[in-house]
Amino acid sequence: MRFFRPFFLSTLFLQAAFFADEERSYTYWDVHPLHLGANAICLSNASLSGNPYGGDLTFNKEGAFVYLLVPINEKNFFIPRVEWTTFEMNWDRNPKFEETRFNYVQFALTFFTNQLDQWRWILRSDYNMDTDHFGDSRYGLFSALIWGSYDIWPNWHYHVGAYAYSGMKGSQVYPLIGFDYKWGEKWLLLFIFPIDYMLQYKFNENWSLALKGKPLKERFRTNSSQTQPRSIFSYSSIGAELNLRYEVFLRIEAEIFAGGNFGGNFYIKDQWGHNSLYTEVGFAPYGGANLNYGF
Repeated sequence: MRFFRPFFLSTLFLQAAFFADEERSYTYWDVHPLHLGANAICLSNASLSGNPYGGDLTFNKEGAFVYLLVPINEKNFFIPRVEWTTFEMNWDRNPKFEETRFNYVQFALTFFTNQLDQWRWILRSDYNMDTDHFGDSRYGLFSALIWGSYDIWPNWHYHVGAYAYSGMKGSQVYPLIGFDYKWGEKWLLLFIFPIDYMLQYKFNENWSLALKGKPLKERFRTNSSQTQPRSIFSYSSIGAELNLRYEVFLRIEAEIFAGGNFGGNFYIKDQWGHNSLYTEVGFAPYGGANLNYGF
C-alpha cells in the first residue's frame, strides 16, 4: 500500500493559497475542481544481499486517480479522492510466495485550511484495500497525516506534522519536519523529512527542472494459495532523480523523471507478522511519469 503522495499534497498547498486570496474574484470552476490523473514508475532489477537465497528484485508500479475540490469557504475545503494502483514485486528466488502482481484501491479524504494566520494545514486519512480481497480487514491498511506549514518570512516556511499507519500486523508513527525556501523567481529548496526533498529551478511559469529525492514504500499481503499463505511483505528504499515538470496552474501538472534508486530493505513475514526474512536491496536505475489534469 502506498504511504505518501507529496506530489499531490505539496501542490495543494498552492491551491489553498488561491482560495485564500479574498481580493480575487473567481467562480468554483475557475479552480478546475475535478481532477483525473495517472502515474507510473519502473525500476530495473536490483540485486538482493544479506539473505541465504540471493537473486534479483523487480519493482514496477502504475496507478490512476480521481479527486474533487469541495470548498467550504475561501479558507477551508475538502478533497475526496479515489486511486487504483497495480504493482509488480518479483523476487526471482523468493522462497515464501510465487505471487508477483498486486492491486489495491485507496479511499482518501483530505481537509485543507489556512484559517489560522500564517499557517496552512493538511489533515488527511485514507484506507487502502486489496481489490482481490475487498472487505477482508486482513488486507487493509489505514493511515493518517497532519501537516502544517508556517510562514516565517515571505520566502521561508517551516513544516511540522506527523504520519501514522496501521494494518497487516504492523503500525508506525513518523514525525514530519522541514522547511522550504524560495530565492528570486527561479529557485526553490524543499526539505521535508521523511517524504519530500527537492531543489527546483523554474525556466518560466510553466516549465521547471528539479533534483528530487524519492522515497518508495509498499506494504502488502499475499493470497492464501502461496507456499507461505498470506505472507506480509514490506519494501522500502530511496532514490534521487532529475525531474522535468510542466504546469498550468490549477489545470495540468505533468512530470517525467529518471534517476537511480540507492536501495533499501525488503522483508517477508508470515500471516501473523512473525518469522521474518530480511534482505537488503541494491542499486537500480528507474524512470517514470505523473499526470494530473483538472476539468
